[in-house]
Amino acid sequence: MKKIIAIVLAAVMCLSLAACSSTDYTSQLDGIQDSLDDIQALLDSLTAEDTAEEAEAEEAEEVEEVAEETSDKITVDFEWNGQMEVWSILPTTGAEGLVLINDAMGAMMEAEGFTYVKKDAQGDPSAQVQFVEDAIAAGNVGCLMIAAMSVDMLQDVVLDALDAGIAVAMLGAEPTAYGISGCVYTAYEITGMYAVQAAEDWVTNRVAEGGNVPTNADGLYEVACDVYTDIQDGVYRSNAMTGTVDASDILVRVSTTSSYGDSAYSDAYDNAQDVLGANPDCHIFIAYEPEEAMGAADAIADYCDQNGLDLADYCVIPCYGEDSTFLDLYAGAQEDPSSTAIKGYSTYGVPSETAADGNVTKDSATLTGEHLGDILLSACGIEGYDFEYGATYYDTITVSNIYGYSDSWVNGNDNPAIEYKITEYIG
Repeated sequence: MKKIIAIVLAAVMCLSLAACSSTDYTSQLDGIQDSLDDIQALLDSLTAEDTAEEAEAEEAEEVEEVAEETSDKITVDFEWNGQMEVWSILPTTGAEGLVLINDAMGAMMEAEGFTYVKKDAQGDPSAQVQFVEDAIAAGNVGCLMIAAMSVDMLQDVVLDALDAGIAVAMLGAEPTAYGISGCVYTAYEITGMYAVQAAEDWVTNRVAEGGNVPTNADGLYEVACDVYTDIQDGVYRSNAMTGTVDASDILVRVSTTSSYGDSAYSDAYDNAQDVLGANPDCHIFIAYEPEEAMGAADAIADYCDQNGLDLADYCVIPCYGEDSTFLDLYAGAQEDPSSTAIKGYSTYGVPSETAADGNVTKDSATLTGEHLGDILLSACGIEGYDFEYGATYYDTITVSNIYGYSDSWVNGNDNPAIEYKITEYIG
């Protein structure tokens, strides 16, 4: 501050001299300008210092908040009960990709002598709570893997399970109020954002090559979103799906429907039929998962057959893509875009391992399942496993479409869709 005052006084003195005499006027002006330049440079420096200090203060505050959350987290001094049965408690066994992940975990556990059992909550979060209660009462369960629909509803019963010596891992959920054996978690909001971005790239390329994808009166391409908001992670993903469409310069949302669970395929088929009937110019569909994508794609195929239209002009992209039937359809679209409306997907999990010849040795679902197995076996103290108790493994997220569009996110990167990670559905 003293430097600023001194420089300002020098500038004032120069101005005074200029006012009193016209002698050596040019040199006086030069002196004034030099002083003003010094003032500006110093102000810029102080502003930069203030900005850096503010950033450091904000970072320190965030670290303190995380530390407070961690210290407030309810934990159990876990000691494994030695029981050799592991249950996978799933929202639905109708989601093939989810089952593939858990079956990979089950195979890993079975190799260590465990008995593997799947439980289907049929889309009901309270059923997951009941299954955990059943596991505690059974007395022969040593591990639980829960693809949690509501971490809040599960809190008390999961803490009871841990207290009973049952290791607990979660897939696609990360409790912040209480500790468990470990998690495999995904930034679901990025999957929704990526799916829409892949659709934007698809329509741009399709139109550029002469495809027939109409626009509305405002010159925007119509989009239908099929969402699911009954679970927190579904809200994140659905927010990003609808939010990214609504923020797009070239897309407009004309429909928002919901399909999930055992009837996902048929519900999505019916929803897509309704959308096409009400919005015949809608050629782009963003789906929550592969089952919904395949239902919508079949409805579009029937619509095109009935109206003499080309499936190459239609696009369906889901926010998960590890279903083998779905991937076969996508591969077909890469060869012949008129074979199906499925034109891309975003997905999450460990990237597949490939051999030197390019052949996949372990797919993403298998590797993700093995991370779950590592969490549970480490918690049980089984020799050869060393996952840090209570830690979270964060999935890699990737996206692609038939025109070669691709992107990826890995743990440690800034989250480009963080604005959509809010518990309230914005659609």
